[in-house]
Amino acid sequence: MNLENLDMKLPAPALAKGFAILALVAEQPGLKFADIRLRLKLPNSSCHHLLNTLCHLGALQMNEDRGFILGLRLLELGSLAAGQRTIEHQALPYLQRLSNELQLTCHLGVLEGYNAMYLLKVEGNREIRVNTWVGKRLSLHSSSLGKILLAWLPETEVDDKLRHVTWQQKGPKTLTDPQQYRDHLCEVRAQGWALDDEEDNPNVRCIAAPVFDMHGRVVAAASIVSTVLDISDSKIPQLAEHVCAMAREISNDLGYRENAGRA
Repeated sequence: MNLENLDMKLPAPALAKGFAILALVAEQPGLKFADIRLRLKLPNSSCHHLLNTLCHLGALQMNEDRGFILGLRLLELGSLAAGQRTIEHQALPYLQRLSNELQLTCHLGVLEGYNAMYLLKVEGNREIRVNTWVGKRLSLHSSSLGKILLAWLPETEVDDKLRHVTWQQKGPKTLTDPQQYRDHLCEVRAQGWALDDEEDNPNVRCIAAPVFDMHGRVVAAASIVSTVLDISDSKIPQLAEHVCAMAREISNDLGYRENAGRA
């Protein structure tokens, strides 16, 4: 944060300076008083008062080397903040925007037990519509959401999920061989998105991409769905780019950053 002329730009500059200190310590834990003062170009007395106040509030604490680290009060507040921001509320604007842009139905789904389940649905403006609803459960082996939600899981968890799959032939292209499906999950993870190509329902295609949380874990799948006429072979790559872009935006809103790595 650039603190130059901060007093002239914000109604509560001391609060902004306090947040700048927290951000700096978050990035470089263990910094001492002199380091913080010099890097943020703060007056000696001002920096001293801010650090004392932040320590008193529990936002900072001093380690054994007299360097500053984040305090446990921030952990408490962070946990409360996470509980107040549900993923469906954060994802809804992005689904609405893409649905309006493509005029296709968008979904957000999560892993629920041994199925994928729709959390959100934004209907596209098409005469022919796919019969889906919030709360609908989908088979993991035949849906693009299921593929995404499994592809980034540890192998032991994938094994557990697949033990409960019936491998029912639900569409003309459903994968019913467990090893073939496992190989397909590797392809999904490598390309970063999944296609349900008439695997869950005849004449219906769905493209999904992973939504990551701040820890790099896949917590949801964002998707578009329509008929094979709307999602033709020639359109699949471009539509996949749109879905991946939407999923990245939702992930960023959840605090995910590419350099944090994927689970």
